[in-house]
Formats: sequence, C-alpha cells, structure tokens
Amino acid sequence: MFYTQSVEDTLSSLECTKKGLSSKEAKERINHYGKNSIPEGKKSNLFGIFLEQFKSPIIYVLLIAAIISFVIKEFGDAGFILAVLFINAFIGTYQEYNANIRADALKKVLKTYVTVLRDEKKIQLLSEEITVGDIIFFESGIKVPADVRLIETNELEVNESLLTGESIDIYKESSYISDDADEPIGDRKNMLYAGSMVTKGRGIGVVTAVSYQSEIGKIALLLSKSKISKPPLIMRMEKFSLNISKIIGVVVLLIIAVGIYQQSPLKDIFFFTVAMAVSTIPEGLPVAITVALSVASASMSKRNVIVRKLSAIEGLGSCTLIASDKTGTMTENKLSVEHFITPDKVYDTKENIDKNILLASVLCNEAVFNKDENDFYFIGDQVDVALAKYALDIDANLFKLKNTLSPLASTAYEPQNGYSAISYEIDSKKMDFIKGSPELILQKCQLDKDNFETLSKQVDAWALEGFRNIAFAYRLNEKEGIAEDGYNYLGFAAIMDPLREGVEQAVLKANSAGIEVVMVTGDHPNTAFYISKGLGIVISKDEVMDGLSVSHWQERGAPKEEIANKRVFARVSPQQKQLIVEKFQALGHFVAVTGDGVNDAPALKSANIGISMGKSGTDVARESSDMILTDDAFSSIVNGIEEGRVAYDNIRKVIHLLISTGFAEIVLIVLSMLFFTPIPLLPVQLLWLNLVTNGIQDVALGFEKAEPGVLKRKARDPKEPIFNTVMISRVVVGGLYMGISAFAVFYTLLSYGYTEDTARNITLFLMVLFENVHVFNSRTEKHSIFKINHRKNKFLWMSVIAAQGLHLISMYTPFMQNILNIKPIDAELGVVLLVIALVLIAVMEFEKILRKKYLT
Repeated sequence: MFYTQSVEDTLSSLECTKKGLSSKEAKERINHYGKNSIPEGKKSNLFGIFLEQFKSPIIYVLLIAAIISFVIKEFGDAGFILAVLFINAFIGTYQEYNANIRADALKKVLKTYVTVLRDEKKIQLLSEEITVGDIIFFESGIKVPADVRLIETNELEVNESLLTGESIDIYKESSYISDDADEPIGDRKNMLYAGSMVTKGRGIGVVTAVSYQSEIGKIALLLSKSKISKPPLIMRMEKFSLNISKIIGVVVLLIIAVGIYQQSPLKDIFFFTVAMAVSTIPEGLPVAITVALSVASASMSKRNVIVRKLSAIEGLGSCTLIASDKTGTMTENKLSVEHFITPDKVYDTKENIDKNILLASVLCNEAVFNKDENDFYFIGDQVDVALAKYALDIDANLFKLKNTLSPLASTAYEPQNGYSAISYEIDSKKMDFIKGSPELILQKCQLDKDNFETLSKQVDAWALEGFRNIAFAYRLNEKEGIAEDGYNYLGFAAIMDPLREGVEQAVLKANSAGIEVVMVTGDHPNTAFYISKGLGIVISKDEVMDGLSVSHWQERGAPKEEIANKRVFARVSPQQKQLIVEKFQALGHFVAVTGDGVNDAPALKSANIGISMGKSGTDVARESSDMILTDDAFSSIVNGIEEGRVAYDNIRKVIHLLISTGFAEIVLIVLSMLFFTPIPLLPVQLLWLNLVTNGIQDVALGFEKAEPGVLKRKARDPKEPIFNTVMISRVVVGGLYMGISAFAVFYTLLSYGYTEDTARNITLFLMVLFENVHVFNSRTEKHSIFKINHRKNKFLWMSVIAAQGLHLISMYTPFMQNILNIKPIDAELGVVLLVIALVLIAVMEFEKILRKKYLT
C-alpha cells in the first residue's frame, strides 16, 4: 500500500533510490518480476475453431448414429450424416474465423515508449522493458505503463476513466499520503496506474508494480477463469438434445418390445429400429441453425455489431437485462459545455454570446490546442479542452488571437486555490480574466448581497442537475500583476460528459421490449444518478447503490433480492461489477453487459453476453466480450437485440418444420407396426427426406425477415423451453395429419395390390410434397399465412422449387433410383397427392384459430 507511505519509505521498501536502477539491477528484477506485459489469452487457430463446431449434444447424437450406421454397414446412411456434420462445421468455422479477424483488426498496433532513468541517464524504453524500482518521467499525452508512486509532481492531472470509470481528470500530488488503507483507486492522489493517460502537467515516479501485480494485472487474473455462463441457445439446445435422446431410447425399446411380442424376425425389428431413430433425429438441424445465425451475423455486421461467437446472437435476443457502463458507453467520455448561464440568460452551444465570455474561455485556458488542415486538436485537462472547443465552435478566429497574444501575468490552477487567472493586453487595455469554482469567483466580483445570493442559488440549481459548473469573470486593470477582486461577473459554463447520440431512444426501445437497463459505473453516484434519471433508468435516489453499500451488503451476506430493485450502481470496483452481474443472473436474468474499459472486463467475462466497444474500448475488454460494437453506440445494442430475436424466431421456424415432419415419420412407422404392414419408408429414404429435400427449405427459413412488432414483445422467460405450448400444439397437429395421411395412402396402395417398393415410392413423394407445403406454415406462429408477405423471402420459393425438382430429377436418374429405390409416378396420381398435401394448410390455419381461442 504505497499510497499510505511517504516517498522515502516507498523507495526504501522497493530497495531503490531517486537515481534509478542500473542495467544489471534492472535485468535481475525483470527476471524476478517478469516482463511488464500481460499475455493474451490462448487463441483458437482455424483447426481449433473447426473442432469447436462439434461440441454440441445434438452433434454427439448424430455422430453416434453415424458410427452405428458404419458398424451395420449402412454406409449410405453414415455418409449422409457425416456430410451434414461437416457442412455445418465449415459454415460455423467460416463465420467465427472471419469475426475473429475483424475483431483483431480493431487492435492498436502502436508500441508504448516511456522515459526511464537507467544508469543515471534518461533513456527511451518500451513499456514492457521497465520493472519495479525504475524511475519514470511523465508529461501530457503519456500513457502510464505500470503502477507508480509519484515522487515529484507539477500540476499533474490524469485521466483514469478506463480503470475507474470516472470521466473527470484527477489531480495528482506526490506529497499526499493516505491514512486509509482501503481508499478507492480514484482517490489515491499520489499514485498512477497502468492504462491511465496523463492529460496535464509533469511528474516523476517510481514503479511499484508491473504485469500481473499491477491493478490491471489483477483484473486480468480475474479473466483467466473460463467463462461459466452459457448463451441461452446453447442451454436450450442442450435440453432439446437431451429430450431427443430420451425419446429415441423410449421409441427403440418400444419397437423391440412390440417386435418381440409380434414374433417379428430380428432383421425386421432392426430395420424398424434404425428407421425410427433416423426419423427422430433432426439431422438437418445443426446446419439450419448455423445458417440462421450466420444470416443474423451478417445483418448485425451491417448494423455495427461484430459477433465473435454465433451462439451469442440468439443470446443477445434472449437477454432480459442490460448492465451498461456509463463512461464511454452511454456517454462520450468527452466533457463538453452544454450551456452557458449568465445572470440574465441561458445560452446553448453555438449561440451568440458576449465576446468577453469567449475571450475568457480561450485565453484563461491551460490546454494546448493547435489546428491541422481540417480541424482543431487539443491536449490537456478535459475541462479546459471543453471550454476551448466551446469558444472556438462559436468563433474560430479566437485561435489566431490566442497565438498573437502573450500573457502579462498568470496564476496556474491549483486545487487548493480553486481558480486560475491570466492577464493580456487587448486593444491597448490590460484585461484580467479569472475562472474557477462559482462560489469562489462570485466572492471576487462586484456584487451586492441580493445579487450574490441569487446567483449562488442559480449555480446550486444547475449543480443539482448533475452539471459541473465553471465560472468566469474579468476586469480592466492598469496595475501590474493580477487583481484579487473587483471583477465583473460573466456567468458560468455548465459542463457534462454528454450522452451518446441515440442512447435515450435506445433505452426506451429496450424497455418497450421488456428488457431492464441498469447502469454499473465507477463514476460518482450523483453524476450516475442524474445521467440515468435523464435516460429514464431511475426515478429516485433509492434506486442507486454505491460501492460502499455493495461492500456492506457483501459483508452482511445479504440476500441477492436486495439488489433486485436497484438500477444504478456507482463507485463500484471491477470485482463488484462482476459480483453484481452474477447476482442478477442468480435472480433469473440473462444478462448482457456493455463496457469499454479494463474495469469492465471481469463483468464482460461473467455475463451471458459481453458487449465491448470497438473504437474506444481496450483490448482487454474486447478479448473478454462475445460481441463488439464498431461504432461504440449503445443504440447498436438494441439493433443487435432485434436481430437476435429474429434469429431465435427463425430457429423456432426451422425446428417446427423439422420436428413436425420428423413426428409425422414417427407416426407413419408406429402405425405400420400397429397394423402389421411392412416398413413404409426405408432408412435411406428417411435420410433423404431429413437431410436433402427438407434440408433445403429449413435453410431458407433462416433467411426470414423480422415479423411485425418483434421489439414490442416482452423478453422471453429465460426458463422457457423451445418446446412451449405453441410449439407442441403445432407439431402435434401438423405431424398427426401428415403421418396419418401418409400411412392411409401407403395402406390403401398395399390393399390395392401395389408392391411394397411402389407404395414406398408414392408415399415418399407425398412426404416430399408435405415438406414443401409445410415450410410455408412454418413461416409464422401467430399470423395467417394468407396475411404475410410471401415476396420477402424469395430464397424460400427457390428452395421449394429446388427440393421438389431435385426429387423429380432423382426419380428419373438411374443412379439415384438405385440408391433411393424410387421411380417416376403418373401425373394424375401426383395431382391427387398434391391436393392431399395442400389440405395441410387448412389444417394448420384451423389450429391457429383454435389455439388463439383456447390456449392464449
């Protein structure tokens, strides 16, 4: 705890001096402490990403089916299954590999150099080459490479927002010694921390911690744990696959029992078992889901969201709570003058204003600002930068004036003084300008008691709205030096870290979609409260909880329900952010976390869905996230939620098509067992249905556009299974009609003396027709298919034509005739079968009417 020690005690503890280390000492210390770098997490190569595509319960089931098929020498069946698994793996690998490439492209490639005292000489070193005990020199624009105890400071200010979440620059003072061992990072005035940026002044310090011993390193250690939370889609598919496996087991045992009871030959029992297993397993599901997610990934990319894991897409659509950082996420992390308040009027930005106010804003300003071919650029304290931008936006000619004038006298800003002042000769008159806290500036102005009280109340009113207020005054002064009083009061600038464009609308959209939004920030509670109140996140301060309260809550072992109604968590540490996310998850929420700083990384890692900022975010934050916003806009999250919901809807459509047709196949086979008929469809014919003819339309369903009101629906219950009441009703009704109709045709054909092969051929053709008709029923769960726009998904029409055409071609191709045991059928019979298939539309429309009346 070097912030509680004097400079001398710190140097003694580190066994070094102000003269720095020798090269030999530095080498020994680097060997002991390690290089000042935090290794990136192990990345999957292309082959590793490919193998990841096979880590799914439904894939395991299909692999087992393929192995069994090989063992029993059903090589055609095994080949079909393996083909679909590899197609799925190739599609998923392509998408995720490209996403990782795009994410890596966002990384900064510049090396950080620092000035270090080695062998009693100043030299430039890469930041990774410094070690504990090194003496480092700082000035404006330098990125702090390690944790440092300051030895000397000269008006040193630092931006620590990426570590603490606090957007205001922090004044540093080497002589400060804390008497609180638990003092928050943001209050340790004698310390600099890795990742911070020097915005003003100069300083010298000694390195106290590098790599994993630094504050950033400690956060990195929190991230070394594997991500425990799973995207909702993975959880739902695991349950779905487990249920499918159970159904397969039960059905197989049933077939064996019935076969033994009927004294059927073992060969027949075996083929019935294989046929039933093939019917039950939705072989085309992995490819169809991957395609649906890939389509959503492409759509998200166009809407500024890079998806690093396909499964995270549906997860974003499933989230019930967004835990967002404030600084850099909801706000721009750039202070700006929102208003200027004079005694008589409130001015907005770029509005005509008293020239003396503009002069004071530019001349009484310690920021460094220059101009390139296109625009101004600034270095320095964020308040000074905001004031300079404000004035130059109104009158760019002030830049030239600033460069032509030389100050006659100046008083630099010091926190203990609370103001800065400067004198210039303008138009042959000596003018003093002063700026600082309104309370102090008002005391230096010529005001009577009533005016003083009125103006003080005016300042207080704006402070209560969350603004940081900086007042200005000026006077003509013929004497040398800067006047102490007698100033003319100009007013004050109301400064705030402005909201990102579209944030307020995005929060409203999220709320209308049934998604709760909470703010989790390292910023001051008052600032967080007023920002969140303006966004509609909170109504009262009772909904705000600070880091100290979180600590006491932890110590008491209080129940997680205590935070259920809190909507703002301020002045919290990275570890507390992570804890808050985990507690909301324990309350039953699927949590999406947004952030840009190192301090957000643990929460990003623990979230169900982690979303980092692509422009302003740190590499640590991006590496910890599932998605990256390339435009840093909170509104893009809502766009992502919409695409995630569309993806989930499309996955449900795919599952409905595959499971209902699979259920129809089960009904068909069970009826054949009960009526003692031969097997209606051979295993290879079932695979043809499931993988080829059905495998074209289900992929097309992945391209479906959003249905009306997708963002006006309430967020799904995280515990809701894929097979809810709606899905079960649709699958059972559709499957029963298709299965019973197909068996009736098969049974009738056998009764009229058709051979088994001919009856199977006709039944197979009917099932292909059922699939091509049923895909249109699968397009919507609630609306009539006669009321939806069928021109939106042209690929669906193409898939239906392709599937039906492929089967017709196979019926006339000798090679396929032999494999599938099929042949052409009469056109007249084909029309009859088409009519039977089209009746399915009326059946499903009637199901929607009954479901709407009795089940909703």
